[in-house]
Amino acid sequence: MNAVARVAALPLVTRRAIALAVLAVMLVLAWSLVVWPVRVLLTSQTEWREDVTKQIARDRGMLKSATQIREAAAALDASTLRGWLYEGGGALAPADALQNDLRSALLASGVEPTNFKVLPATNAAGLRAQRVEFSTIVTIDQLQAFFVALDNQPHYVRIERMRLDAPDTQRNDENPPMTVLMEARGYSVDGPAPEVRVARAY
Repeated sequence: MNAVARVAALPLVTRRAIALAVLAVMLVLAWSLVVWPVRVLLTSQTEWREDVTKQIARDRGMLKSATQIREAAAALDASTLRGWLYEGGGALAPADALQNDLRSALLASGVEPTNFKVLPATNAAGLRAQRVEFSTIVTIDQLQAFFVALDNQPHYVRIERMRLDAPDTQRNDENPPMTVLMEARGYSVDGPAPEVRVARAY
């Protein structure tokens, strides 16, 4: 008796159970061999398309940004803003050029000579902040004239810190001289910060 005859000889319920089992096995095989590979292939193709689309969008954005950055850099080079910065790497150090501007503003306001102290430079938003500290004696009119003269300098100079000490006794008919301590800052695009140097008189 062959296998077909044996199956035919089995009860109807058993034959139906065997048929359902064979059908289930065929469905599993069809899913594993056909449906699942096709699904994986379609999913991978979709993910690949999305990745390529994102990459193309990134490349286009970078190209557009690079063009805008080049245009902004060219506009910056052509503007007068770079003239506000102290040049680094030249014959005159940025801190010394800052001292010269401060000296000119002080002399223009009629202030007596003083000593400068160069403080360590610091980083400031991609620039180097050159720091100079000095102390002198001024009247309120001279202090005002100093700020006006400093504002007319070709470079941008910022007074970061200022302390005023007025005499305890004052006359009503005059502006007494005050001792002023200032920290001035100028900005450059030069390299590392210079070492602290000794005070320099002018």
